[in-house]
Amino acid sequence: MGLVEVLLKHPEELPALVKLKIAAMQASRAIPADPDFAFCYGILTRVSRSFSIVIQQLGPELRDAVCVFYVVLRGLDTVEDDMSIPIEVKVPILKDFHKTIYDPSWHFSCGVKDYKELMENFRFVSNAFLGLNKGYQDVIAEMTQRMGAGMAKFIESEVETVEDYDEYCHYVAGIVGIGLSRLFHSSGLEALAPDSLSNSMGLFLQKINIVRDYLEDINEIPAPRMFWPREIWGQYAARLEDFKQEENSEKAVQCLNAMVTNGLSHATDCLQYLSAVNDPSNLRFCAIPQIMAIASYAMCYNNIEVFRGVVKIRRGLTAKVFETRSMSDVYEGFYKFSSILASKIDNKDPSAAATQKYIDNIQAACEPYIFQKEKFSGFEYFMFLIIFLLLGVMVFLLWREW
Repeated sequence: MGLVEVLLKHPEELPALVKLKIAAMQASRAIPADPDFAFCYGILTRVSRSFSIVIQQLGPELRDAVCVFYVVLRGLDTVEDDMSIPIEVKVPILKDFHKTIYDPSWHFSCGVKDYKELMENFRFVSNAFLGLNKGYQDVIAEMTQRMGAGMAKFIESEVETVEDYDEYCHYVAGIVGIGLSRLFHSSGLEALAPDSLSNSMGLFLQKINIVRDYLEDINEIPAPRMFWPREIWGQYAARLEDFKQEENSEKAVQCLNAMVTNGLSHATDCLQYLSAVNDPSNLRFCAIPQIMAIASYAMCYNNIEVFRGVVKIRRGLTAKVFETRSMSDVYEGFYKFSSILASKIDNKDPSAAATQKYIDNIQAACEPYIFQKEKFSGFEYFMFLIIFLLLGVMVFLLWREW
């Protein structure tokens, strides 16, 4: 969506867009002087701009630990994702990756572009890891070991059942949630969250990524990589790739809705986890990705475009989510996007009853904390538009400079 279209259709999102653009520029410039941490933050900015913005909300010590944790797991993920690596080479690397992070001489050429640079210069990551205090090192090493072992398991086996699906998502994302909770606890800022809730935080994010990335994954070269469980998709097609065909659109959408519904089962756990976060900066760090996830569930649900291209949340809406500051904002976001999803439910859909049940649970958890906001008066709305037009000029200038 272009700038003029944003101005005309969603003028209320312009202030948030300006703030997000400024935050992105600040994140790209907030590189430490230490060369090892500078490399980690630089790579982070290039492989995940949104995460590089969110991580800036954390305090310096915890921010460094989370950055290294993220980049280490990006390295592990790069090995798993590179389909050109023979299995007999890949599996031992995955299983031993937790050892390599202690060895600054280790590197391995794989991946493409920024990921290739990460892997070929992994010494910087190892040095940064070794510069953390031992409590953080122990958490990162343990989580890396558990994730690598899980990835290796699923390199050699398929995701057949919903139980397999949950297990795979636990290894690649639930462990991230558990690791972050333990890093928060090691920092002294938070009580240790239950592993079950931390796991759900990861699964809620991972499952919508798997849903949204259907087309990219099914078209992967040299071989497709899919993690939709056969127990679900097998009810709607003989082959998972059949959903790409236009004549199978009805069944494709029904399967998509079943997958979205499965992911929604973790939403109330996420709300429970977030409500217990003590530090405001930690809450912001944890909450923004979760609200983006529920927005993505709403966008993907009942949407055939998942099988035709890439379904994205518009930038202005993303920018509004990045303004999250409190649990009140979290409840409001979950309620808003669950309502959007609910409006798309077709009662004839095979999963409709289950979908509605999860939506009802989400909204029941949010409703006590949702407050009616005052509406603008005519004069206030007029001034609002004037300010937005001025901000639009600023956005245009920033866009040209960025």
